Amino acid sequence: MVEFRMRVLFFASFFKYKESETYYTEEIKSIIKNFPSVEFLVYNFACKHNRITRYDKNVIWVEKKSRILSFAFFKNMIKIFTKFKPTILHSVYVFPSIFMGLFGKIFRIPSILHGRGTDINFLPYNNLKSKIYLIIASKLNNLILTVSKAMRDDCLRFRFPKDKVVTLYDGVDFEKFNPKGKNFFSKDNKLYILNIGRFSYEKCHKLIVETCKELKDNNINFHLTLIGIGPLKNQIIKLIKKLELMDFISLKGWVNHEMLFDYLLKADLFILPSLTEGLPISVLEAMSMELPVILTKVGGMPELALDIGSILIEKNNKSQLHNAIIYYLNNPEEIKIGGKINRKFILNNFNWDSHAKKLYSIYKKLKGLY
Repeated sequence: MVEFRMRVLFFASFFKYKESETYYTEEIKSIIKNFPSVEFLVYNFACKHNRITRYDKNVIWVEKKSRILSFAFFKNMIKIFTKFKPTILHSVYVFPSIFMGLFGKIFRIPSILHGRGTDINFLPYNNLKSKIYLIIASKLNNLILTVSKAMRDDCLRFRFPKDKVVTLYDGVDFEKFNPKGKNFFSKDNKLYILNIGRFSYEKCHKLIVETCKELKDNNINFHLTLIGIGPLKNQIIKLIKKLELMDFISLKGWVNHEMLFDYLLKADLFILPSLTEGLPISVLEAMSMELPVILTKVGGMPELALDIGSILIEKNNKSQLHNAIIYYLNNPEEIKIGGKINRKFILNNFNWDSHAKKLYSIYKKLKGLY
């Protein structure tokens, strides 16, 4: 019987351990693979069901209908802290981390805020309430993890102590996202473009579709595939029909993570012209599949851009997006060479095993605080 030397309460808004991969899943799996004496209790709030699932000896998944601040929530937390007895608290996103930080102070358990996106690098600059939440979270949690150096800089602009903010890059499953057998683009073929992202304002799907209209008007032989769901999807569908792009753009909706490989293998080019980003897993996976990428100069995306295989453009710049696509269309050899350079870069810098070892080291160091 395994004696767990470390128990982590992983507090997140969503989680799927078996059916659908997420970065939470990969992070937890990589820790368990390298350090089997770590046990995780993953707590999700505001769920459809009250359910507890024991996936294996290392992972308990707790789903609760209760929302944060409800009586049931605090009752559940007290039960977890007294029976599971976590040694580390690991929260994803700012608002939930405030409550984990409070519980950490009460029960003398170190807590981590793991920043991944807009609640650190966008909302606090545009919303006073979000700014206050982030400042409170920074005081209650012992450490802030960021997915990019740019996000760490965002934290330091609020004058958080430098030693309290640490960048930890995510990883990629290199075996799953392996481009073996990939056919590279040539000028005689159609250019297949791929975008993966939630249909929301900051992902700039309108800009993408309008750029496709210019490509069509210039008789470019291309096809765009959009993968994702979100509140603006119907609006984008109407725009596609209005611009008569139904034969040029496919919408695939939500796609299981296991199936993304097929779309990435077929694609020649990956684009993500967002207004704000942390460090998108979708880009890491695309680069691992030897795709060149077109990205905006936001968040951590410039940290992924290489001289060959990547083009950075300004936000909301349709002309630059169009020209970048045309550049790759006219330079098919750079699609192949740049794609291979991209995969090598990802292999060397975004490894889940390396991530796990660094995170475990952080857990151990924090564990010694109390």
